[in-house]
Amino acid sequence: MSNEERQKVWQERVAQWRDSGLSQRAYAIEQGFPIRQVGYWVRRLAKVSSVPGLLPVRVAPAAALPLAISLRNEHGWTLSLPGDVPASWLAELMRAL
Repeated sequence: MSNEERQKVWQERVAQWRDSGLSQRAYAIEQGFPIRQVGYWVRRLAKVSSVPGLLPVRVAPAAALPLAISLRNEHGWTLSLPGDVPASWLAELMRAL
């Protein structure tokens, strides 16, 4: 059996072990495999499958944050408002001050 064939066989066996819900030891005993061999293939296949791959990424432009508006009075008080305050409301406020 070639190394590729052996690896495919053990990929299937490890997948069956994971699906079984059994411990490695219980699965190995049930299937008649050496316990250490099951552990070896679980570790070896985990190394092979942990190679990072590329994932598709979509970059969206950041939303522009509204600037803050600060009104300072000659008497020392400051009023800070969010930048998205409607202009009509701000005009009414300025008339009232």
